[in-house]
Amino acid sequence: MTTLLIVDDETWTRETVKALIDMTSLGITKLIEATNGEEAIKQMVSENPDFIMTDMRMPGIDGIRLLEVIEKEYADIPTIVLSGYQDFVYTRQAIKSGVIEYLPKPVDEKELNEALKKAVLEKQRKEQTRYQFFTAKQPELLEMIESFRQTVSFSLKELNAKQLSTCFQEFLGNIQGELIHDPSFIMYLHQVFLVLLEETLKAHKIKLEEIGLKWNDIEYRENQLLENELMTQLKIGELLICKVEEIKKQKTKINLEEIKLYVDGNSISQNISLEVIAKRFYVSKEYLTTAFKKKYGCNVTEYIIASRMEKARELVMTTTLQYKTIAEMVGYEDVSYFYRVFKKYYGCSPGKIRKS
Repeated sequence: MTTLLIVDDETWTRETVKALIDMTSLGITKLIEATNGEEAIKQMVSENPDFIMTDMRMPGIDGIRLLEVIEKEYADIPTIVLSGYQDFVYTRQAIKSGVIEYLPKPVDEKELNEALKKAVLEKQRKEQTRYQFFTAKQPELLEMIESFRQTVSFSLKELNAKQLSTCFQEFLGNIQGELIHDPSFIMYLHQVFLVLLEETLKAHKIKLEEIGLKWNDIEYRENQLLENELMTQLKIGELLICKVEEIKKQKTKINLEEIKLYVDGNSISQNISLEVIAKRFYVSKEYLTTAFKKKYGCNVTEYIIASRMEKARELVMTTTLQYKTIAEMVGYEDVSYFYRVFKKYYGCSPGKIRKS
């Protein structure tokens, strides 16, 4: 969950800001509010927001004192100043505190979202910098992460759930010290897994929604414990493997009733054939022929011919249509070939049946 704290003593300003924020594109999932600096500090302690947007002139603890607290105790939180007062003292303090942006009131939608985008990028940069600091101190960590990544990738693509579980358990057991609680390291592992997940979905030609999840469901959660993060990744991986295997099994099972219905509805098409049907239902021609004959007493080609001949006989007996027209209506472009098939099937010509 990504949280933005909005600090302003004016209700209409807070409501305007909330209405203008493009939360989806920015990845912001929660908005919290405070009417002054004192409330803001309490929210920072209890909610641990990812970003802060604050007014400067407020009763009690104002923006200047709040920025001082943020600079001293919450320096990692990107902050945006929003104020209707172009006072040099406020501007100087905002610059001194290293705020991301200083926006004037009334707030402009485009400027607001651009400032928040800068805040998001700044937070990602800080997290990456912290991760690089750890890996610089522990070069063996990079090797361990890469080995973990490769094994996870192989396990997902090969649908090896047992190997996937072992890989996660071993990796978790090897992580020690301050890394266990380091949010930048945990976020990095989350990003690595998302890339692997996307690659695996493409490799198996399925969508995340097909395994019962949406991308919003697997976004990074702040203050996530390392064990919870890795176990969540493992569950998603196992779910993916299970679903892919299920889809593959469904493709190998032949639904003869569905195939028969398809043939019934398309038997008079000139393009229908054993090969076309086999490709449509992802089975081999040989297996389809054997299975269909076992269930219905004739193979697919014989069934198509029977369906066409029954329709042709009905048209011969109930209409005065030319035989060439009837041949085309039941799927035969060559009237001579139609004659031969008809005579072989019924033992006499279309003309004889019509006369009778």
